[in-house]
Amino acid sequence: MKKLFSFLSRFYQTYSATAPLNAHHLEQNFDSPDPANLGDAAQPITLIRTGLGNYHILQGLALDHRYNFLYTTHVEGQPEQGVINRFKLHNSNLWSAQDAQKPSALIGHQGISVDPQGDFMFASAGAGIANKGWYILKFQYMPNAAPSHTQVIQVFDKTYNKITNTMPSITPDGKYLLVRGNNHKINVIRIFKLDLITENNLTDIRFLYEDEWPIDPGFTHDKSAFQGLSTDGTYVYLLSGNKNKGPKRIYVYDLTGKLVQKMDHVTLGHFDSLSNPAIQYWEPEGLTVDSQNHQLYVLYSIGNTGQFLGRIYRMTINL
Repeated sequence: MKKLFSFLSRFYQTYSATAPLNAHHLEQNFDSPDPANLGDAAQPITLIRTGLGNYHILQGLALDHRYNFLYTTHVEGQPEQGVINRFKLHNSNLWSAQDAQKPSALIGHQGISVDPQGDFMFASAGAGIANKGWYILKFQYMPNAAPSHTQVIQVFDKTYNKITNTMPSITPDGKYLLVRGNNHKINVIRIFKLDLITENNLTDIRFLYEDEWPIDPGFTHDKSAFQGLSTDGTYVYLLSGNKNKGPKRIYVYDLTGKLVQKMDHVTLGHFDSLSNPAIQYWEPEGLTVDSQNHQLYVLYSIGNTGQFLGRIYRMTINL
């Protein structure tokens, strides 16, 4: 059950009147004459991956500012095995992966995060873990090798969907871990103190959460998939959509579950897809917060079957 202090915080916390994202830049009309207005930061970054399955759809990303790396994930094979690529941060608009980790059945296809104060990463549990929707994976990235020091951690109990991607996300200060679950077809966000894992080394924290709250059902209606979760420690950013060229959704909550910004017609990046009629997929696949530069990275997979690239758009977060 939700802790009392967390429930009461909904009534006593003060909220900023400033919307964290510029809706005008995210929700322009498809016939807008000025595609430059679709971004309030830099030009998009195109990602070129390496390793097995590097032509498959990208399905998540994470930033590590301590070591200046960006990580992406995709899946390879049947049953699925997660593959992570590592990119060095730089200033160009075309990034080639420095290296890749070998496929692992322990790593799920959507959702990765970096511990900002440690040497571990977290991922949704993969097909190699029974009832994967109840678990996350803690591990160390190993270039050209299997993940190291893996640890399976339970974050949900059997009343929750057993195949949902948990999409772990960590606040930039390293204090809280957020995960996504699904309870009787209702998407929820659950919040834990990260030190339960990093200091106490617990592997079953399913009943030790600080808070849990539901996501507006409109976020995934019309068969739009839940595609991304990230947080800057003040707000929680959620991304949904599907592979077509229609609008996507970005919803923003505060940490107590208050919906502070709702965008149902996100057209960010659609000019890139329309400029090439051969592109069939324009699918949102993940997002992550750049806490140093106050930007939200939004990842799209673009292309066709067997020929997918990743494209990242960076939007300013208003403080």
